[in-house]
Amino acid sequence: MRWIATLVLSLLFAGTAQATSVEARLIRASNEIGKSDAALADIHAKLKEKFGYQFYQQLGAQRQPLKAGAKLRLDLGENFSLFVTPKSSGKRQQKLEFEWYSGKTLLLRSVVEIVENGHLLVKGPEVGNDWIVLAVSVRN
Repeated sequence: MRWIATLVLSLLFAGTAQATSVEARLIRASNEIGKSDAALADIHAKLKEKFGYQFYQQLGAQRQPLKAGAKLRLDLGENFSLFVTPKSSGKRQQKLEFEWYSGKTLLLRSVVEIVENGHLLVKGPEVGNDWIVLAVSVRN
């Protein structure tokens, strides 16, 4: 009987001790006729509202668990990478330092607070008539 109680308690604690992770997506924003990427369905309306483009295509994405004090490297494809260092975590948000690179060129260095399950959208470099966008989210 004791082992059943132990099993139930361990399952309850395992369910509440989920690891928080950071996800970054590299996106191309364009007004040229194309179709919207289904992988961006969850943020398409936010992208359109913030940047005004008609079409968004995901070029790359990576997700990794956050580890206190550890600097993470997320390779996003197209020679873009994002370095993320957790600074602190609040009740429902994470304070992160991040550095966004295109090759060896630093595009942006900043410390931001992201609400869990929220998104940070950053307009990056222009490519022809299109723009590169970075979407960063923290998930539980």
